[in-house]
Amino acid sequence: MDKKEFSDLEDQIMNTVKNALNAIDFATLKRDFTNKADDTMSKVKSKLKEYNEKVESKYTEIDKSAKNKISLYVDKRPAGTVSGILYIVIGSVVSVPLGILLIIYMLWTSLISGFLVSSTIGLGILVAFFVGSIGLIFRGVNLRKRIRRFKRYVRYLDNKGYCLIEDLANTVRLKNKYVIKDLKRMIELGMFKEAHIDEEKTYLMINDDVYKDYLNLKAQEANRDKQREEQEVREEKFNSEGEELRAVIQKGKNYTEEIEVVKNKINNREFILKLDKLRNIVIQILNYIEKNPKKIQEVNKFINHYLPITIKLVNSYKELNEQQVQGENIKTAKNEIEKSIDVINIAFEKLLDDLFEDVALDISTDISVLKTLFTQEGLTDKSDFKK
Repeated sequence: MDKKEFSDLEDQIMNTVKNALNAIDFATLKRDFTNKADDTMSKVKSKLKEYNEKVESKYTEIDKSAKNKISLYVDKRPAGTVSGILYIVIGSVVSVPLGILLIIYMLWTSLISGFLVSSTIGLGILVAFFVGSIGLIFRGVNLRKRIRRFKRYVRYLDNKGYCLIEDLANTVRLKNKYVIKDLKRMIELGMFKEAHIDEEKTYLMINDDVYKDYLNLKAQEANRDKQREEQEVREEKFNSEGEELRAVIQKGKNYTEEIEVVKNKINNREFILKLDKLRNIVIQILNYIEKNPKKIQEVNKFINHYLPITIKLVNSYKELNEQQVQGENIKTAKNEIEKSIDVINIAFEKLLDDLFEDVALDISTDISVLKTLFTQEGLTDKSDFKK
């Protein structure tokens, strides 16, 4: 029903009420009021039937598939369709005679008996009923307005599965907040049977399938965000570990260069061989760490404690060796350093060997697996491996 049709209906209702009031005899008010109300209600029903026929003829122009799709998710008789008109009719029929009675009662009490306690109570009762009847009219008007908004929402949605709430707000020329509240109420009343509003209150989704797609999309976005964050953490960790690895390798190379410098400045052949061995072990450890960054924690003490002390001893040997006078204390100190380098080389060899423990274990496991497979396939027997 458009605005003009509804206005015509209201005019007919009011004309009916006025005609009824003109014929009222206050001595038989109750009987006439009942008769006129029945007559008015029958006219209202007739108008409703006429309205429904107009709606049906209007929707026949829409594509059938679209109409069927819309009808699946919206209430054919939304809340307030009948009750809104009933509120207006009853409120109008009751408020007009009550208003007249109220005026007459006020004039009568003021002119004849004055405002006594009893008359004041009677006046209060009339006012209460009058206000209540006006409230019914406003209630009915609000219900009819909501139905008109609902139909405009549905018309805008057409066969779309979802739309921006902002677009609906523009359609009815109301604020977003009001439309969101309006839609929520319509959903509660079942006017939109399966509709949902997203968490951000941006979209209206007309059915459960669209809402499920929305939830799946949100879950995918959340998963992508989580993966992105995890990737950023991994990259940050990798960059951090990479910087740490580069720093360790560079520090180790600096130590090997320092050993080479000392080696070139001494003439003790035996000690030079020890330094060569030390330098080669350090280089092998650094090469292994460079290829296996996860092992870097296992060589922290080697890089940060053992090597610096070792280099200090090597430099001390160089300084002692450069002395012109080789006294007994200098010779003793040099001898102790030479022995210490032997111990250090043994310890560093052990460290290097420990680093290859996992590799040796993997190799041993692979060999055992091969032996088992060969034996099962009959390619070899146990005696072949014992040889």
